[in-house]
Amino acid sequence: MEKIQAGNGKRWALPLCLLCAAVFLLLCTKSSPLYPLNDWVDVNIYFTIGKGMMHGKVPYLDLYDQKGPTAYLLYGLASLVSGQSFFGVYLLETVAFTFFLYAAYRMVSLYAKQRTALLALPVLSAFILGSLSFSHGGSFEEIMMPLLAWSLFDSLRYFKNEYPAPVSFGVIARNALFAGLMLFGKFTLLAFYIAWMGVMLVSQLLIKNVRRAITSSLLFLGVMFSVGIPWVIYFAATGGLKDFFYYYFYQNMFGYSYLSDPVLPNMILAIVKGVGAFFFRNPQIALLIVLGFVWLLTRKKEQVKPIEKINAVLLFGLLACGAYMGGQGYRYYGLVLMPFAALGLAPVARLLEAKLPADRWKPWIRKSAVGAFSLLMLAFALLISDNRYMLSINREDTPQVSFAETMKACKTEDEISLFCFAFPDAGFYLAANVIPEYRFFATSNVGLSEIGQAQNDYIAQKSAEFIVTRNRDDIPDGYTLIKTQTFWSEDYDDTFRLFQRAN
Repeated sequence: MEKIQAGNGKRWALPLCLLCAAVFLLLCTKSSPLYPLNDWVDVNIYFTIGKGMMHGKVPYLDLYDQKGPTAYLLYGLASLVSGQSFFGVYLLETVAFTFFLYAAYRMVSLYAKQRTALLALPVLSAFILGSLSFSHGGSFEEIMMPLLAWSLFDSLRYFKNEYPAPVSFGVIARNALFAGLMLFGKFTLLAFYIAWMGVMLVSQLLIKNVRRAITSSLLFLGVMFSVGIPWVIYFAATGGLKDFFYYYFYQNMFGYSYLSDPVLPNMILAIVKGVGAFFFRNPQIALLIVLGFVWLLTRKKEQVKPIEKINAVLLFGLLACGAYMGGQGYRYYGLVLMPFAALGLAPVARLLEAKLPADRWKPWIRKSAVGAFSLLMLAFALLISDNRYMLSINREDTPQVSFAETMKACKTEDEISLFCFAFPDAGFYLAANVIPEYRFFATSNVGLSEIGQAQNDYIAQKSAEFIVTRNRDDIPDGYTLIKTQTFWSEDYDDTFRLFQRAN
């Protein structure tokens, strides 16, 4: 088995990961304080429901969306930092990406010196945060990236450095916890953990340790499902248990598929197209992933065990299935595949060690070169980022903030009452500091028939003093148009209209 000499970079790794995460995200995510706001509908829905949770609202029962409760809890905690901005989300993203980078650094360190592996930090920061898949910033897939990265690292390290010794229960329990968070966040991504635990199970059987195979499997299932116990207690205590199971599990399994018959061939086609589109949109990531797999799979078995290769291929394959099997291929879905980009930096780091040995250069030259390279990567990330257009927009010029100021000036009640009709939450509730009183406060990707009917009822009841619409010319009965604004978002102009209830 190949041994890698330890460098002196490990003590600096975590602080440098934090620095890279904070600085690169400051320029690349719309959640950053440098941006006027994050107008992405997905993260605003998570934030609105999470904020509502912190104020006694119950997901699915009082505020509906199809994502798992893990997402709402995380965004609810972020809302405690700031309930009227995404600064808490920026901090959440920074923490998540810090630990993603640290896991990636540890992966590269398996095959290269620790000091050289540090160069992976600015490269991955620029390539990922500047990518088209890093859509707006703050997606649940982004927040889950460190879990997937650590699980990938755990499996690579075990098979490289420890196997055929039995896998430790600590590793099993940690990854079962990650799987549990995924189960109650976006359960289709459990496909990755099916592969992860499946390979572990088979590996224990191959070394004829049947007892460890059985006990580790039972431990994994026990820890994973135990993550759901607090949620069952919470929803049972708040009267939302039935809605939780119906809207999160049942509707996502049977009501959120874009596949036509025959399902299986179309599912395979959707997965292939999804991965292909991800590679096409993000050539810098595709290059690293392909390079990593080519390098790993072509190494001799004395350097990389066959089970290491099988493990990496299965993890990537099943994760891709989990991401794209529903028939949709949104740009941000590909974020879950980003941990595999770290593998492509392993051969690059080894090449640098061979061609440019660090001992040849004085310390100040090395540090200056690394600093200059990091700044170059930061500039590259900003250059390729699809979000940078919003850096030049004043917060007051966005329709969300403009409408909020108008509502404050025109309201006839003590508090603003607002309903966003027939479109997803684009940040209007956040800008107005409103927790909606409507279960179906926004539209959803799941085509529930009751959403349209309920929203029409809200309009007919005229309970909200203010209504916001998107790209609709009609005027709701009993309301007066008081403001219109067109704003560019996601490749086209949206026209928003603000209405006030007529007295």
